[in-house]
Amino acid sequence: MKNLIVALFASIAFFTHAAEIAYPTRAEIYSIPTLTLSDKQFLQGDKGGKEVTVNGILRYPAKPISPKLPVIFLVHGSSGIGPNVEYWSNHFLSEGYATFALDGFTGRGLTVVGPNQALLGRLNLILDSYKAMEILAKNPRLDSNKFVMMGFSRGGQATLFASLERFNKLWNKSGTVFAAHVPFYADCVTSYLGDDKTTGKPIQMHHGKADDYNPLSACKAYVGRL
Repeated sequence: MKNLIVALFASIAFFTHAAEIAYPTRAEIYSIPTLTLSDKQFLQGDKGGKEVTVNGILRYPAKPISPKLPVIFLVHGSSGIGPNVEYWSNHFLSEGYATFALDGFTGRGLTVVGPNQALLGRLNLILDSYKAMEILAKNPRLDSNKFVMMGFSRGGQATLFASLERFNKLWNKSGTVFAAHVPFYADCVTSYLGDDKTTGKPIQMHHGKADDYNPLSACKAYVGRL
């Protein structure tokens, strides 16, 4: 009887937790033709990089916030798509937004780059996001004026600098721009020519005071320049 009671409470806990997860009504996998570039190639607008296809998952909410859906683009960090991306996807789905989780690694034969950041130029995820936006902007169920980019660590750096006017002119052929940028613990150590000129869309940065990998001080200095 004791084992039965334990099993019963375990089942109740499982289904209670499951009820809190916002399951999508539909998910679509998109293949995104892009390039693998060195940072130098990206900065120079050099399209001579290696052609590659990355992928992303578009999820639709059960209770849409509007007939044409805003989309939160979720951009992973150096360990690829992890629990944080899934957490935020579930959160925004529960609020009625669609989400798009970009996978910039698997199509390039990568799983993690944390131990060796030189495996992939840091600006590639910006290009991938522009290329994904170019494809999703044609989806009649989505509101291309309300695409928001949100990323973490390496993906946070991409999210932050995807706002630059210079980079949009070089690489963004989607006909729209991200409506907002929400970087988490971005690397702000590197400066770029023209990085004080953005598209003018809101940027909301999140950082930890104790972060000793991507220091807060560099981002505070950048915010000061902006």
